[in-house]
Amino acid sequence: MSKENVCKEGIVRAIHKDSVDVEIIISSACSGCHAKSICMPSDQKQEIISAKSLYGETFEVGEKVELVLSNASANKAVIMAYVIPFLQLMITLVACYLIFHTELISVLVSLASVVIYYIILKKFNKKFDKEFAFFVKKHIE
Repeated sequence: MSKENVCKEGIVRAIHKDSVDVEIIISSACSGCHAKSICMPSDQKQEIISAKSLYGETFEVGEKVELVLSNASANKAVIMAYVIPFLQLMITLVACYLIFHTELISVLVSLASVVIYYIILKKFNKKFDKEFAFFVKKHIE
């Protein structure tokens, strides 16, 4: 993993035989803003991510670590989650409109095709968990 992208800092919450559970805080775009108290309350939630050690390091519960994902995996995930469904929506919309000449049918079929795409992605969730695995490494300050 030569080119890596640090995704998020987190804290080790549990250590297993072959993985480490890392707690990260997911925040909305507003949570980092200095004016968030005036505008709207911040939206933060905690999530536990299971990750494997990148370099065979050992960790302790409560230790600050970094979660990493390769750039190639991150790019592939973005393409599969956003680019392909958008292209599918647009192509299906145009094709259905050319066939049926009705906007309502075209929109409904296009949306249904994207829903089916995401259902298929959900069916292959186990495969993607292996392919888009997070790795954990020591936090460097």
